[in-house]
Amino acid sequence: MAASGTGVMIIRVWVEEGSARPLRAHVRLTDDIVSGVGRGMTLTRVDAVCGAVREWLEEMLTDPDGE
Repeated sequence: MAASGTGVMIIRVWVEEGSARPLRAHVRLTDDIVSGVGRGMTLTRVDAVCGAVREWLEEMLTDPDGE
């Protein structure tokens, strides 16, 4: 589990009119709220956003000592 045991994920979504891939999802996340937002990314596919959520949730369950 993450150091503090508490994480935050914020997903802001909008549509870019006229784009071949109009979905935009800016994901900001951390698995340790003590250290603040750790990373951010902008994604354009639903499956990529779902994958980012899944990966982050799995990281939250990971023991920091690798056990």
